Amino acid sequence: MQKVEIDRNKPLQPGDIIELHFSTLGMTWITAAQIALIEWRLAGRRDFTILSQSLSENNKAIFTARINKTNPVVVTAAVIGALIIGAGVVAWLTLDKVYQIMESPAGQVGMVGFGALATAVAVALVLALLSKSK
Repeated sequence: MQKVEIDRNKPLQPGDIIELHFSTLGMTWITAAQIALIEWRLAGRRDFTILSQSLSENNKAIFTARINKTNPVVVTAAVIGALIIGAGVVAWLTLDKVYQIMESPAGQVGMVGFGALATAVAVALVLALLSKSK
């Protein structure tokens, strides 16, 4: 996988995965509690899902999110960032950088090859079951 820095106003599509880096102030335990609260408050959203969150040593809160749908509102990293900041109790988060996580071409080819292999095995199993039933 590859991370590419993107503009926070770039329209995102369903299936896109982004990583949002926030600068934080304050003590680590307060920030960790705030991150847990944010994840809990945003758990039921239909337009995006928070896949993971972490707190780095240099006071960076990192959220990874997958875009689920973009209708009727255009979803951007800025919108998701504002929702994350708004869901927190203490407004000490500042959106610093946004990365889009891209699969490498080799990884995509491997998944296509694996999918074709799985389909061939499934067809072979169905044919074997049909031939035994006769």
